[in-house]
Formats: sequence, C-alpha cells, structure tokens
Amino acid sequence: MALEQMFYLSQTIAAFAIVASVLFVGLEVRHSNRESRHRAIEEMRADYREERFQMFLNADSAGVWLRGLHEFATLSPVDKMRFLLVAHGFFNTHEGFFLYYRDGRMTHDMYQPQETNLDDFLAYPGMQAAWDLRKNYFHNVFRALVDDKIAAAQKRGIVPAHYHEEHGQVR
Repeated sequence: MALEQMFYLSQTIAAFAIVASVLFVGLEVRHSNRESRHRAIEEMRADYREERFQMFLNADSAGVWLRGLHEFATLSPVDKMRFLLVAHGFFNTHEGFFLYYRDGRMTHDMYQPQETNLDDFLAYPGMQAAWDLRKNYFHNVFRALVDDKIAAAQKRGIVPAHYHEEHGQVR
C-alpha cells in the first residue's frame, strides 16, 4: 500500500470518526435535555404533592379549602386569604404544567391527568371566584385556557364532589 493510499484511508477513517462523535454528542445532548425537562416536571409535581400534604396535616386548613371550594363568599376575610393563597398555588402549578406541555417539553400522556385535575377543580364555584380575583397574575395563554374551561364547566352546571363531599355537609 502506497503512502498516498494510507493517507486517504486515514482521512476517511477520521471523517467517519468525526461524524460518529458528532452523532454521539447530539444524542447525549438530546438525552440530557429530556432528563432536564423530566426533572423539572417532577419537581413541580413534588411541590404540588407537598402543598396537598401540608393541607391535610391541618384539619383547619383542609376545612377552609373545602368550604372555599363550595362557599367562597361565606368565608371570613382571613379564611378567604388562606383559600386564595392555596388556590393561587394550584393555578401556578397548573400554569407550569400547561406551559411545559404547550412548549413541547411535556408529553400528552404526562399532561392529560393534570388537565383532568384542572378541569375538575375549575367546576367548583370557589375556584371560579378565586380565578376571577387572581387571573391577572398568570400568562395570557393560560388565562384564556382557564376562562374557556370555566365557561364550559358553568355551561355543564355540575358542581363536582372531588372529595366525595355532599353539598350542605361541607362545614
């Protein structure tokens, strides 16, 4: 084999090696991005779980939440503030889920249960009242989504019993 042929062969092997390394780096970046997105979503879900956990540890807070869902207007000013803070956290979490989904960072399979949860809670009159008071603090696209979901819930006219509560026995 001539020296010139060995030179061309080494250049060809080097070219394949460069292409292979670029493909490898691309796959690693893709995997890293996917892992980062998944970690961010899991952190949001963990925050939401923690919020619910803190609520059920305290019977008074759970009672305020349950009364607020059904009878927001009858809450005391302090209890309205407590309900609104929890509702704002709920909306903030769901806004994050929605924006991740809209931007393609969350799959439909991961988003669908969160959307169902949002739909269920938006049918409560108290969440609708909280949204009316807090909606200016959220992204315009999310605001339009929630407004549409509330309009659909009001049209259905069914108040859910997410906790299997019976209306009138909320106290």
